[in-house]
Amino acid sequence: MIIQGVLNNKAPIELQEKVHPLGVFEGMKVIMSETFDVQGGFDDVYRIFLVDTPIGPYFEEYLRDADREKDEMSRAGVETSQVSGILTKQDLEIMKATLKKAWLEDFNEFCQGLGGTTAEVMGHMLKMEADFRVLLVTLNALNTNMSTESKLQDRNALYPSFGYLYPEGTKELRKVWNDTTVRAALEPYTKYLSLFDQVKQFYEAETSVTEGGKSVGQFQSIEDLIYAENVHMYEMAFEQQYHFGVFYAWVKLKEQEIRNVRWIANMVILGTKEHIDDTIVPIFQARL
Repeated sequence: MIIQGVLNNKAPIELQEKVHPLGVFEGMKVIMSETFDVQGGFDDVYRIFLVDTPIGPYFEEYLRDADREKDEMSRAGVETSQVSGILTKQDLEIMKATLKKAWLEDFNEFCQGLGGTTAEVMGHMLKMEADFRVLLVTLNALNTNMSTESKLQDRNALYPSFGYLYPEGTKELRKVWNDTTVRAALEPYTKYLSLFDQVKQFYEAETSVTEGGKSVGQFQSIEDLIYAENVHMYEMAFEQQYHFGVFYAWVKLKEQEIRNVRWIANMVILGTKEHIDDTIVPIFQARL
């Protein structure tokens, strides 16, 4: 969010209310000050926000990879003066996906190092999250230039290097470019194939609506389906004892609760209460 503000010459202090509380750190006082120079601010952003925080190593790796696209010679690091030029040429959504991938891989390695039940429970949740990210990236890239032959490498670079799909499933998905090839790659994975078929119905119904067809209310997008699958997965983390995975699961369920509240509020504001149940994901439903 802060990088987007700097790129748009918007003072970071104007974004202060939108910053997630868990992402606040000491160095933000400099960036959020009224005297912060937006025009020449990348030096401070790079030094404080990207290096002196836990995401620093991930961002350093991202900047090196991005810079390598225009210079194939390996670099020891990225000069501060280069940061502005690199960031202004990169898609921020791709940047966030790249950082998320690096964080997932690092976090999974850390959890496996803990051993015991924590490694088992967290390993399952993180593998599922990695697989869902592969599906999300693949399906959202369909019918865009990210599925063209020249851009497949950029798309594939966003796939985490672990998970239940890795390596065989991921290897096949790296080759896909349309609905047919995606379905063929997912055939050995019944659960994910079912998700794909449901998503396909959603987008086909969405196309039908634009042509005067029926509503898409009975179908869900890939994001909605993943949220529902994740909730069930996080709930199951509480079935085992003596592990740290329950804390991660609790935070993730709380995030879904917040999404539910926001959706309800938006539907009330728009006067479309009948659509509230379309996207709500119930948490800890009664089990019969």
